[in-house]
Amino acid sequence: MTTDGSGRGDSGPADFSRRRLLAGLGGLGAIGAASGAGTFAYLSDGETLPRNEIGAGEVELDVSCSDSNGDAGCAVSNGTVSYAPENPIDRGDWGDVTFDVSVRTNPARLWFATTCPRTQDPLGNALEVSLKIGDDWVFPSGSLSELRREFAGGLRADDLDGDACLDPDGDGIEIELAWELPEDAPAAAAGRTTEFEFLLYTEQCRHVSEDDAAGSNPYAEFGPCDEPQEECPNCDPVGKANIDGDVVISDIDDVSTWLPIDEGQLAGNAYLFVTDVEDKDGGEAVGVSFELVDANGDPAGRLCEVRIKGGNDTKTYPIEPPSNDTSEILYSPEGPGNGGLAGISNIQIDVCVDDDGENGDDDHDDPGDCECGGNVRYRDLTFRYDGGSDATIRVTTQRTGGGNEVVFEDATIAPGGTFTADGSDVSQAWGNVGTSLGQNTTIEIVDGDDEGASESVEIHTSCSEVLTIGDAFGSDGSGGTLYELVGGTFTDENALCDSEDLR
Repeated sequence: MTTDGSGRGDSGPADFSRRRLLAGLGGLGAIGAASGAGTFAYLSDGETLPRNEIGAGEVELDVSCSDSNGDAGCAVSNGTVSYAPENPIDRGDWGDVTFDVSVRTNPARLWFATTCPRTQDPLGNALEVSLKIGDDWVFPSGSLSELRREFAGGLRADDLDGDACLDPDGDGIEIELAWELPEDAPAAAAGRTTEFEFLLYTEQCRHVSEDDAAGSNPYAEFGPCDEPQEECPNCDPVGKANIDGDVVISDIDDVSTWLPIDEGQLAGNAYLFVTDVEDKDGGEAVGVSFELVDANGDPAGRLCEVRIKGGNDTKTYPIEPPSNDTSEILYSPEGPGNGGLAGISNIQIDVCVDDDGENGDDDHDDPGDCECGGNVRYRDLTFRYDGGSDATIRVTTQRTGGGNEVVFEDATIAPGGTFTADGSDVSQAWGNVGTSLGQNTTIEIVDGDDEGASESVEIHTSCSEVLTIGDAFGSDGSGGTLYELVGGTFTDENALCDSEDLR
């Protein structure tokens, strides 16, 4: 940000060289097949396509990109431009990407906008970025999350050099993003993937006067973004998982592989979902990484401290920033003598709680937490399969602008098993959402033996109908329902509500 708070300035980015930065912003995941260039071609005066792209008149907008590795890995879809680094980002990694934007046919104004970040985004909060449009460092330095908040309400991009309108016979405009993950970034930010994603809107200059152009920004109504969640008002002990046997990597479809919290406030209501484990000779676990989840596999709180007991000692690990997962293996203390690490006997967890003692993940005292619409959509939904025999299930969701995206790959689910339709990688063009499930989500039985069971069930996930935990869908062919909604998350990180929360 500049000293006047505008985010616009003439000087280069503080503490950045040209080799470092980004030009879009984004959530986690990828947006379909990547290509090196894309063309938007929109016709008819006054036509408005969903969430950007075209104002009055015929405009063609060309976008191409290249990064510091010489790759052209950008994707263009429905006015949304995205770029994802090829590999997960680790501490010390850096790079940059340049987007070349030009118009054809007619002079046009250009608006640039970003999508809001998640309220909890360790990588977005730690990734240092700078953004340059043309010759203007519009965002000299800050985090990716800060960048996304800065431009969620849109920025007029064609007039930054003082000359309004992009000329189809000119050189167009460059959008450059430089990025770097510092060596001292939190562990929760390392080894993750992200993408830079931004939105473009064009308006033919001859149809709207420059005096009226200020009213053409289609993104003005979408800001401001939700502020980041408070780090951790209080860090309180809530439970202990005792280790009585082997520790195995957890299977999402087999709760018996999850480590139950059997002592403390969360006893009987939360589990440690093991993502990695390290054993010593003899099979005893000496290191483990995990996520704190509820019975549906949804986050059950933000870990702020974990204590691993082995032998007579306990080793303490602060979790910074607080997260529902440890992000790395946490090891037990040294055992007596030269026996190496002691076998883990129990794992004690502390979570962030507010001043009322609530951890915030399942608290729906505010009915607004249950609202869907505008900038809040369904990010993921978890269903239980209640058929009579095993079935191979696939789930797809609609993309705004056309087409479908697979959000649960073909997998065999046993009766009583659960599966999650995850839209966190599906780019949408409504509101300022970025990624979510689409207007409709369809559950299909690709292969199954239950006669009369619904082969395809379509669920409205556009927020036109309120979905709550316990909702049932489809027929099992024997008078019962086929699927029950058991969990889910909105794009603002709130958990799906049950019917009582809406009263």
